[in-house]
Amino acid sequence: MVSDSLFFKTEMKYITSLHMVNLIPLSKIISTVAILYAAVVGLIVAISWKYFGLTSLSQSFKFAFAGATILNLTLLGIIYFAWKWVWKKLPFLNTVLFPDLNGLWDMRIHWSGVNGNGVVNAKAEIKQNFIRISMEVKSEGSDSETLIAHPKKDSESGRPILYYIYRVIPKHIDTHCSPSYEGSAILKFVNSGNGELEGNYFTSVRTNGHFSLRRNMGLKS
Repeated sequence: MVSDSLFFKTEMKYITSLHMVNLIPLSKIISTVAILYAAVVGLIVAISWKYFGLTSLSQSFKFAFAGATILNLTLLGIIYFAWKWVWKKLPFLNTVLFPDLNGLWDMRIHWSGVNGNGVVNAKAEIKQNFIRISMEVKSEGSDSETLIAHPKKDSESGRPILYYIYRVIPKHIDTHCSPSYEGSAILKFVNSGNGELEGNYFTSVRTNGHFSLRRNMGLKS
């Protein structure tokens, strides 16, 4: 039998290796923007040369780069600021790429370890844009911060999955408080009701359990 700690290290190594693989690889985003940029520059140069009476090639390129800069700013605005609006207007992206998980979630943590087992209620906040995602969790006894969060689609079923590595920071509210520790989880998205995330987790302090999250539509993040 593989020990819990060895399994945790193997799980951490596996998920970390996935961090460099995105639903839309950054290299493809950069190359797409570069191609669009070049195409727009070329098009504007041709149009300005023919229709706007610009007699200097340098004037044409200045005009072209001004237009391409506007395109770049528009793309950056969509990636960082208008992400939710784009996903709302184009709901098929939730299926084709990855669902919008932004918002607050009610969370139940079923845990088991050498000191027993139990259930803890918590609140999770997921922040997501076009190229990154994070999840912060707050409970009565501890908070957690994201180390790595990686969205992925199952290769067979196409089901959205979130690979999640985190650090738990216990609140020092009693003398038996433990130091910080790390954990990893594989959360599968269930598109029922307002949306659910659930999956098993393992930690570096030899505890394991199950995360169950339900989207809280009554609260705004």
